[in-house]
Amino acid sequence: MDRLCTLLYVYFKRLLYEWDDYLATRPEEERRSAEGKMAAATQRQSADYLKPFFRNLKQRKLQADVLARITEIARWMLEKEYMRANDEYLQLSIGNAPWPLGVTQVGIHARAARENINANKVAHVLNDETQRKWIQSIKRLMRFAQTKYPPSDLAKMVG
Repeated sequence: MDRLCTLLYVYFKRLLYEWDDYLATRPEEERRSAEGKMAAATQRQSADYLKPFFRNLKQRKLQADVLARITEIARWMLEKEYMRANDEYLQLSIGNAPWPLGVTQVGIHARAARENINANKVAHVLNDETQRKWIQSIKRLMRFAQTKYPPSDLAKMVG
């Protein structure tokens, strides 16, 4: 687990630096445009939001199931399988919860399988605001990686 946390730390940190470098090497006119300023602000915001994630990786404090999902995201990103990485991201952020927001009854009758709604199906993104922010920032890194390292088959891209 120690080596895994270190590898994830280095991989996502490197992507963040590459994103910063990519934005810094754009032509001056592109950097000064409204779109260019927004991209730079998004990168800076993502870097700030990822600080708790990097701290948790260094201190080995990530939950095992969250660590497993992030490992799969990184694996698929390295293989340029961005659709699969996105599927893992959705599993991490939304999960398999029948009602991700905690709604278990919407009508006057009880749900037949209501007892099947348990803890392993709860979305991790909803646990706390800090976690939601760094998970969202991982998605932004996925988008950047997809543009910097496009797959040979365009069907493997998201969006």
